[in-house]
Amino acid sequence: MPRTLALILLAVLAPAIRAEISYRVTPQPETKSLQVQVTVPSQGPRVQVQVPNWAPGAYALANYRDQVKEMIATGPDGAVLSVERTDPNTWTVNAAPSQVIFTYSVPFQFNLDVGHYAGPGVYVYVVGRIPEACRLTLNLPETWRSACGLDETGANTYAAPNYDVLADNPVTVGKFESDSYKALGVPHTIVYYAGDPGSLDREAVVKTCQFISESQGSFFGGLPFSKYVWHFNVMEALDGGWGLEHLSSTTIGLAAGLGPGTVSVCSHEYFHAWNVKRIRSRVLGPFDYQVLPKTGALWWLEGVTDYYANVFLHRYGWYGTDIFHQALLSNLDRTRANQRRFEVSPYEASFRVGEANNGRGNSSGFGVSYYNTGWLVGLCLDIELRAATGGKRSLDDAVLRLWEMCKDDQPGFEEGAIREILVELGGVQLGEKYDQWVMKPGELPVEDQLAKVGLKIETIDVSFMDIGVAPQMAPKDGGVRVRQALRMARNVLQPRDVITAVDGAALDTSSFGKLAADWGEKLAALRPSSDVELTILRGDETLKVKIQVGQGQRKAKRIVPNGDTAKDELRNQWYFAGVKARQSQGGAGKE
Repeated sequence: MPRTLALILLAVLAPAIRAEISYRVTPQPETKSLQVQVTVPSQGPRVQVQVPNWAPGAYALANYRDQVKEMIATGPDGAVLSVERTDPNTWTVNAAPSQVIFTYSVPFQFNLDVGHYAGPGVYVYVVGRIPEACRLTLNLPETWRSACGLDETGANTYAAPNYDVLADNPVTVGKFESDSYKALGVPHTIVYYAGDPGSLDREAVVKTCQFISESQGSFFGGLPFSKYVWHFNVMEALDGGWGLEHLSSTTIGLAAGLGPGTVSVCSHEYFHAWNVKRIRSRVLGPFDYQVLPKTGALWWLEGVTDYYANVFLHRYGWYGTDIFHQALLSNLDRTRANQRRFEVSPYEASFRVGEANNGRGNSSGFGVSYYNTGWLVGLCLDIELRAATGGKRSLDDAVLRLWEMCKDDQPGFEEGAIREILVELGGVQLGEKYDQWVMKPGELPVEDQLAKVGLKIETIDVSFMDIGVAPQMAPKDGGVRVRQALRMARNVLQPRDVITAVDGAALDTSSFGKLAADWGEKLAALRPSSDVELTILRGDETLKVKIQVGQGQRKAKRIVPNGDTAKDELRNQWYFAGVKARQSQGGAGKE
């Protein structure tokens, strides 16, 4: 081709190549909806848009198409264009002008002038043009603000290099409360979009998030984004939570008690910024939003993520070995409570997840959970590598090898890459273990692996002080609400009584977590057969009642050294991996 003609063609094509698909989102609280306007520069006679059929990270079909209402299309002159719904997920404009503007609405919930949404259920994409750059403009009232993990180009305006990145960054808008910190030089924003932030110890939340950011960033040698947003839905609970990972943000249901399980959820979702969002199977991006992906590596992407979420909290000193062991035992109990582990392998639980729930898929696995099972596989492989190499290699090396393969927007790994890396690090026997533990169903040899680091599992009797109260933390009510009165308290307390003091000592109601900790400490200080005086609020009345303290017992498992002191060094390598052991920073336990 003559050089002059090539230059002319490049000049003609340049506007199309640089074309940007624009999204304008307007919250409409009065109708509990979002109005979405998508401006598409045409590149042919037909423009098609589709709504995703599922959301990355949640491996289940969703009914987003049912949420899209009143789809219309107009040209650059405002003329209404004919829109054909060619299938339930697709809208088509034929004989398209130079620009097509699609306008539609989706339902949206507001809570006290605050709202939050995820991209796949809100943004349609242009068929065949997912790789093109996108711009998001949030049309907000003057007193509102926004938070999003995308690069900000102006007030409430964000840029994304393609639709995948646009859709993978949730948005919080309105009059929300927030906190911020920097980790390794990168700004992080903590946004509270639902629930009551007043029930939280927000200083503790910041401390928790910053610890997670700095410890994980130090492991990988830096952070893979220029900003990060934590979107929190505050829940009135002592512990636990839920979450969904994104490229430079996460959405989390945060238990106000900020217990170890809650911190683990935060650690899990943050680790996903590497493992899943960047260290990923090749099929997990670019995405086909109409068909659930098939990968046999979800045991690694989710289960091993959860393993490392707990490993790092322990290794870097957030909590003590007792809580790390409890996380291990919890995953072991949940795995062994499911008899289908003898029928379904971790690989199959991952690969066949789309067959679960009558073919609609789910986020936990086919037959067995790839979270719990993957946690234990990660444990077994980690200890096996350490034992096989005399502590010279570990699963850390496999994670970092995968990171080198996938970072900087490289394609994801092939399904067999994990096995190949394990064999390279630990020899042929690691391949054999992979085949047995990942590819085949059956019992995972957790006890045998723990023995290789000098540990064993034993069952003991645990005593606890019992005053017959099923409690519910209620700091705004002034103390601990009685959910149910049992045994010795049945004739003394009533449901909805609020306990404000124990033996004259007022409970700390400054936050949900501090109330829970104070309540636990006060109960632990009681002695069996003694009387405890409780100050309670019953309606408008303040009463003092006495209950005799009982002592309950339950069976519990624990992990302890097995007496093989020759394994102490390998165990310490597994626990701390060269990171100096510290007193726990989270106050959850000590070494």
